[in-house]
Amino acid sequence: MSSEKLEQKINRSKELKPGADNYRAYVGPPKQFDFMGATQFALLFLLGVREEHSVLDVGCGSLRTGRLFLQFLLPGRYVGVEPNTWLWQDAIAHEIGEDIVRLKEPRFIEDETFSLDKLDRYFDFVVLQSILSHTGGDLFDRALEQAGKVLRPRGQLLFTVLDEFSASYSGCLDGNGESGWIYPKCVTFDQSDVLKRCAQVGLNAQRIGWFHPRQSWYRAFTEQDQVLSEGEMAQMGTGRPLFDDWFS
Repeated sequence: MSSEKLEQKINRSKELKPGADNYRAYVGPPKQFDFMGATQFALLFLLGVREEHSVLDVGCGSLRTGRLFLQFLLPGRYVGVEPNTWLWQDAIAHEIGEDIVRLKEPRFIEDETFSLDKLDRYFDFVVLQSILSHTGGDLFDRALEQAGKVLRPRGQLLFTVLDEFSASYSGCLDGNGESGWIYPKCVTFDQSDVLKRCAQVGLNAQRIGWFHPRQSWYRAFTEQDQVLSEGEMAQMGTGRPLFDDWFS
């Protein structure tokens, strides 16, 4: 496919509704596809990810952020978990290309039960972006517990939640009253509940002020001294983009 045809195809996808049968649109607002990938990459970079580190992308979808990590990380350092395998397969076939897969040797796992300890390896960073906004309390707890099991010492778990600080909080289901997968509906968990659930599986956690257009970012870790201070969070910044009408 020529670069011109690819650009035309991407531009057409931006006119689709979120959830449409297209690898870019299925995972969220297609006009924000580039932003949602870039903001995750920027967050992990500021929190210390470097090319020699390993990243587990749970719910990697159509490689919104995975395509950036594939370029950045050394071979074999990226693992994506995604039950809808057509998403990452279409992304590779139509946009990313097989060459990067051959060179960087990512691993993709088809799983929707958060059986992460079966991967038989550990990660410096685990990411669950817009995953726990679609799970009942039982799967929420399992995801946290399994992610904790595959974190390396001083590793970091980054995840998003629809908490009381989210704009759509009042219009969503209470996750405490739900079980299993709720997708495509959304569920909420209050900040105090999120921190409590993390503590129950041996994780320290904190809400961080990194910008997300619909949810809140949380950071979990095993050691108490990994808590970001107010000064460190100020140094990291908010992640809110400038010069973009979408987020003004």
